[in-house]
Amino acid sequence: MREWLHNNTRSLSSGTGSHVSILKIKQKPKLLQDWQAYQALTYESKWKPHVDEEWERYKREWASEHPNENPPKKRFTIMVEFMKEKFKNESEEMKQRCEDYRKSRKSESPVLNDSVMARNLAFQS
Repeated sequence: MREWLHNNTRSLSSGTGSHVSILKIKQKPKLLQDWQAYQALTYESKWKPHVDEEWERYKREWASEHPNENPPKKRFTIMVEFMKEKFKNESEEMKQRCEDYRKSRKSESPVLNDSVMARNLAFQS
């Protein structure tokens, strides 16, 4: 009993203290998929009402067939499927614009002026 009390009431120095980050590193943005670039360029201006309509239609159809169940797909899944389909049917000019957008996002650095952050990013690359 004495050993148990001694072992379970003492404070431990490792693993219980506050966790302090040594390096605050922001990563460069990852390369977007082609349909994600397309979504970033066109969703708000062109496709949002269509996705909303598609989502409402999906919910109605699911509710009519399965009245007491939640739909297995979420709105995000419907939006992704919709954007992938629209991107496939897009012109080559728009696909090139999306590719340029993808490359520009990848080349952007989250920190430009902070030399310590830039050095840390260089170590990661």
